[in-house]
Amino acid sequence: MSAGKWKLALRNLSRNRRRNFATGTAIATGFAALIALGGFVNRTENHLRVYTVYLNRVGHINIYKADGLDKFSTKPRLYSLDETDVAKIQQVISELDNIEIHGGQLIGAGIVGNGCRTVPFVAKGIDPKVDLQLRNHAEMRKWVPKLRDFSRGAGLWNYDEQLGGIVVSTGLAKILGKTVVNDELPKDQKPVLVVNCAAPDAKDKIAADTNVQLVAGSWSGMMAAQDAEIVATFVSAIPELANSAVETSLAQLQRLYDTGSVTFYSLWLKDPRQLKQNISLIKDRLAAVGLKADIYPWMDENVAPFYSGTMQFVYVMVSFITFVLAAVVVLSIFNSATMTIIERSQEIGMMRSLGFTRKQIRELFVMEMLLLAAFSIITGGIVATLGILLVNNLGVTYNPPGIVGGMILKLIPNLKIVLQSGVITLSLAVATTLIAVRKVVRTNIATLLLGSQR
Repeated sequence: MSAGKWKLALRNLSRNRRRNFATGTAIATGFAALIALGGFVNRTENHLRVYTVYLNRVGHINIYKADGLDKFSTKPRLYSLDETDVAKIQQVISELDNIEIHGGQLIGAGIVGNGCRTVPFVAKGIDPKVDLQLRNHAEMRKWVPKLRDFSRGAGLWNYDEQLGGIVVSTGLAKILGKTVVNDELPKDQKPVLVVNCAAPDAKDKIAADTNVQLVAGSWSGMMAAQDAEIVATFVSAIPELANSAVETSLAQLQRLYDTGSVTFYSLWLKDPRQLKQNISLIKDRLAAVGLKADIYPWMDENVAPFYSGTMQFVYVMVSFITFVLAAVVVLSIFNSATMTIIERSQEIGMMRSLGFTRKQIRELFVMEMLLLAAFSIITGGIVATLGILLVNNLGVTYNPPGIVGGMILKLIPNLKIVLQSGVITLSLAVATTLIAVRKVVRTNIATLLLGSQR
């Protein structure tokens, strides 16, 4: 396409400024909206991904005993990974370069009491050093910085194992009447004994102490109990466990259940893009060392149902909005292009009589639309930038499924989203223009010169 054609296309654009302004506004608005939608999806997906993989400790890869995911809760001894299994897993992953963090986790249930009241709990045990690595991970600092911290207190890695420290959900702490954590106790604090639970001061005594009792059935069939100290409280990542969640060290939970096994073994990757390759490699190598195991990626709905469900909802919603935006842009461009072509039918006939081919005329109209779309995209980019800055500074909170306490609405587009939005917008503009001009350029020259297309 020569420079002369571009000049002609630019001159033609100035002939009907009002119509082109309306069309350009529709294109700019559509482009800005696509960027905003892309930014919303990008922010939501990354927030939920990090929330799931690191904060909720669903590693990139989860290794269970064969059928362990479904049957562990009913037969934990048979469907857990014992010490021999864990040793085999560690042998296999020691040969892989893409493993950043790894560790076993144990899930269990029981009853927790404050001396006067008992309630059910669901506990997760993990190595405190692994927990520290996850909370300090760069992805956590980038996408969910506020969720890294506990509501009160400090992490288990700050305490000696002999203390028997546990972290409980804020709801469970409230039910147990515990208003302080270990670090908030006076240094000379003596054990608080509640002899009479009906006494007027019983509630105050319970609130002034951090000691609780954990009771559960051990895997050997006996009842087991432990004293524990509440060292921190947190907002549970799983809504259903808001009033019953307990986190403790893996070793402490294993002592409670009288086992050396774990429910599953989690791996966090340096480069998650190699997830499929690593899963395939680990499957083959575990089979080679004689371990029958099920391996789940972090986005599998069996291990991360709230991530899967929420993102499916987001994709459906955004797809519908995108379809509506595309329809508005297409109809606006088609209407404007059709009216322009009809008005210029005699001009098209004259150009045809002077030797212009159908292809050259189509090119001319496409060039006009490309120029208009380019100006509109630049304007839409500016509008999108200002709009995104405004939304991000408003601090609006919304509540997607599975996220306790909600999340702040932020739009975080990246270069890929901007480029994709631009390509989509330009493609719609060009395709619509070609459709609008296609019929007219096929009309015979005489009909065009007579202006019969009006």
